[in-house]
Order: sequence, then structure tokens, then C-alpha cells
Amino acid sequence: MDATGLEILALLLCLVGLFIAWWQWQQIRVEKARQWPKTEATIESGELEVLASNRFESVRLPVFAFSYKVDGEYHSGRFALTPYSVSYDESIIVQMIGRKLAVCYSLADPEKWLIPDDMIEGYKVEQRMGPHLFGYYPRN
Repeated sequence: MDATGLEILALLLCLVGLFIAWWQWQQIRVEKARQWPKTEATIESGELEVLASNRFESVRLPVFAFSYKVDGEYHSGRFALTPYSVSYDESIIVQMIGRKLAVCYSLADPEKWLIPDDMIEGYKVEQRMGPHLFGYYPRN
């Protein structure tokens, strides 16, 4: 292997190492957030939204808005659900409205939250915090 090949290999190994370090850092953040205090949240609304799109296809997922109360103040968040099958049942939106769920929140900043459940009703919870390869969570 010549010098150029070794440089390319070293660069690739550095990139893989950086990705692994980033992934582990994200997992540590989630594990720390799971230790935050918990409160009860209520799902207020839901609708199908396009969360990712390219020339060939769009990813439409059910997205839910919820609210929770900390020290007398209301806070809110949004999350999506991803089915493990190719399709999903749109009735999940109606089923989820009004549902209660646990939310962990930061004592330092109650606007920061984490839904500790990885799955709800057989769907994967997509939220901002965590190691994501694809950003299938609502932007705001």
C-alpha cells in the first residue's frame, strides 16, 4: 500500500472513530436524561407530517404534541412514532390523543425533556434526544 492509500485508510479510521465517539456520547446523554425527575404528560394533539423527503419518496409519520407541568408552569414537546412495518394505522392518532405518558425533565431547564419509553403501542418513539442516523423526529 502506498502513502496515499495509507492516508485514505487513516482518514477513514478517524471518521469511523469520530462517529463511534459521537454515538456513545449521545447514548450517555440519554442515559443521564433517564435519571431526571419524571412527571405525567398529556398528549394534546396529533397529525400526519412529512418529516423527511427527497426526490423519490417522503416519510410521513404520526406526530404528537404533549404538555406537562413542572412547578406550576406548563411546558410542551413533540414526538413522532415510527412503525416497524412498512405501513401504519392512521387510527393511532385518535387513539393517542388524551393519553398520559411519562416524561423526564431537566431540573436546570424544564423545557428539556425525554420520553423514557422507546416504544409506544408497538411504534418506535422518535424524539430529539438520542443517537439518530435519520432525523425522523419533529423539528419544532
